[in-house]
Amino acid sequence: MAKPPFPWIGGKEKIAPYILQLFPPKLKQYVEPFGGSGAVLLALPPDPNRLDIYNDLDAELVNLYSCIKERSNVLLRELKFLPIHGRKLFEYYRDFVAHKEVYFQNVQAEIECLGDRSCFTEEQAGELLPIFQERLALFDVKRAAAYYLAIRGSFSATVTSFGVKGMDVEHLLKMFPPVSARLKDVPLENKNALQLIRERDRKEGLIYADPPYVKTERLYRIAGKLGRFRRFHVRLWQILSGCEGYVVLSYNDCPFIRKLYQDWYILSFQRSNPLSQKKGSSFGELIITNFDPRPYMTHQLNLFDEPLGEWELKLVHIPKHPPRRKTA
Repeated sequence: MAKPPFPWIGGKEKIAPYILQLFPPKLKQYVEPFGGSGAVLLALPPDPNRLDIYNDLDAELVNLYSCIKERSNVLLRELKFLPIHGRKLFEYYRDFVAHKEVYFQNVQAEIECLGDRSCFTEEQAGELLPIFQERLALFDVKRAAAYYLAIRGSFSATVTSFGVKGMDVEHLLKMFPPVSARLKDVPLENKNALQLIRERDRKEGLIYADPPYVKTERLYRIAGKLGRFRRFHVRLWQILSGCEGYVVLSYNDCPFIRKLYQDWYILSFQRSNPLSQKKGSSFGELIITNFDPRPYMTHQLNLFDEPLGEWELKLVHIPKHPPRRKTA
């Protein structure tokens, strides 16, 4: 089974098997609009009769996975010569990823210059633009390597704070090939998640949505105020509520989300808090579905092999007015 080759804030690697157990069989399509580390997709066994789609709004993250998928050996070669040991190097790679590095500033300036008709005709600009865009966008190994190192060198994979972590290149040599193989037939999208959900919803498909959690939005480098964040969560609920296909949703456990999804099935459990430096810190998490998950819960789900109790995944809410999506 392939696993994410890097740490990620809010990653689902540990709980992926429990999320997957809720998925109905014989799906024709699987979509992750908030891809992140892609832990659930990577843990989901491929099926030639099912189209799997990964999407994330973070172009750097999509670029990294594109390089792992298409140019993993070149990326590994780049990483081997780019160790990260101190704060200065971390800041350099963080700024590099943020496109503050001079090279990318120059490419952006060249793109802006294409709009100047005193320099280029419309036909010339049309030919040159894709070339410059490709340099700024996907399959850029140097950007992917810098972004990977920024993730490795940050606390809880936020890419904003420094925390020393060693990097074992030999370990990466073992991790990249399974990921590359798993993503072989997976389209990697870089779109707005809400747009992708509207485009890709289908009756025989399942959407697994893992959006930024309530009050953690800024950790994902999302700019905005609390009111704007609330509107985002409400808008996501509105769009998911109109889906014809199956929907499975992850969220932190809070009254706002429980009330918002009161017409959905809600499962609850406790998990360790990756953002806390306190030993044993945990927080409540929800798995929400627009279908009755009980037929797919084939046995007692018990997270992390802990004794039954706070780690148990429980169905805590059965809606009085279930969504129109029905089990197969």
